[in-house]
Amino acid sequence: MQITGEKALTNITDDSIYYHTDVLSDGEDIALDNLFSELDKHISDGTFMHIDININGGVAEGGTTIALETNVINLPLRYTNQLKKLIWPEKEDNDVNLYMIIENADVSQSNLKISLASSVDTYLDDSDSVKAKISQWFNEQLAHIVDAQNTTDTNE
Repeated sequence: MQITGEKALTNITDDSIYYHTDVLSDGEDIALDNLFSELDKHISDGTFMHIDININGGVAEGGTTIALETNVINLPLRYTNQLKKLIWPEKEDNDVNLYMIIENADVSQSNLKISLASSVDTYLDDSDSVKAKISQWFNEQLAHIVDAQNTTDTNE
């Protein structure tokens, strides 16, 4: 799936983005089924999407946020000013990609880690393998957070 730079910028500046948030408490199982269900419904939309799960209030409240986003650049959609500088309106053939995002104080110095899951076209061709990649990546990131928190608890 491709999008013009002009349309990508319109999506971002007009906030023409599909948003969906699930909220979980610490200790609840993190089922990605609802995330994948929303993804399947909106992956082909002409607008971008941001689907997330906030665990323990999300990163804003000291918890964790995991998200899937479509975009043409590997920056979260909320970075509007930076995206406006990086997306060229005259470019006609921007590939739309699916990105995995995790936010927590223990994932990086910036509290943010983002990685390419696949292009939207690849997802549409073989969603099962992309979903497996997404699940594995989130599991690895969450295991890293738990290890970092256990190390901090042990050191205290």
